[in-house]
Amino acid sequence: MKSSEIVPRFFASRECPVFGVYHAPDGDVMKNEGVVLCYPGPQEYAQVHWAFQKLAKMLSAGGLHVLRFDYSATGDSCGESSDASLAAWSHDIESAVTELRDLAAIRRVSVVGMRLGAALALRAVARGLKARTLVLWDPVVLGDDYVRSLDAAEDFRLSLLYFPESKSRVTTEVMGYPFPERLRAETADIDLLHEPIGRLERALLIGARFSEPQLALQRRLESEGTLVTTARVEDPAMHAEGRHPRDTILSHNIPVAITDYLSGRRA
Repeated sequence: MKSSEIVPRFFASRECPVFGVYHAPDGDVMKNEGVVLCYPGPQEYAQVHWAFQKLAKMLSAGGLHVLRFDYSATGDSCGESSDASLAAWSHDIESAVTELRDLAAIRRVSVVGMRLGAALALRAVARGLKARTLVLWDPVVLGDDYVRSLDAAEDFRLSLLYFPESKSRVTTEVMGYPFPERLRAETADIDLLHEPIGRLERALLIGARFSEPQLALQRRLESEGTLVTTARVEDPAMHAEGRHPRDTILSHNIPVAITDYLSGRRA
């Protein structure tokens, strides 16, 4: 691959390929390491897409191989929205790590997960995924809280329309994206304070602010032997008060902090 090249590609199975984008590292500082970026769920994908592109470019400029991807049944990956499941998305993370290792001929791969992506990454670790480092960016810890926040954001979005929609909206669509009842129930069942989370050597918990469940997750990880670094970084936050729920998250400081951490410039 050429230095700083960006390559769209499909991977995983031929029957249901997953779409990803590979960012090759800068040739001047190329490292024998990679990073897989795990988006939030589809309801928050568009808001963070700009920030993920920025983060991918920063990491590759720092010499790291980077792969970001769309979960199956979302974006440009194969599958119908009615077939989406958290288990499949967690498996997609495992496939992405394998793909990056094979593509770049590397063994050391870290994983960055934002919001729901962080919970899915922890579940992948529980399934046996070996990650050098796991970055938890504003992680979803309790699924019930997350689903309620999505519903509240949807109600707020609808209230801002010139012709607000009826209060009787269906729950199978949130923020303009399908949210089938089965997927809603699976999401509400997330409980990272009690479900298995596997063995993890090192993690970075990062965000503009931390909830008590997120701090409880930090304590749980530490109690199970994970070296956790916590970084509270001023930056735009998802669902911040007064912000339209569909606004793009123009993150800068957090991507910089993640890049510094994964590049070894900050402990």
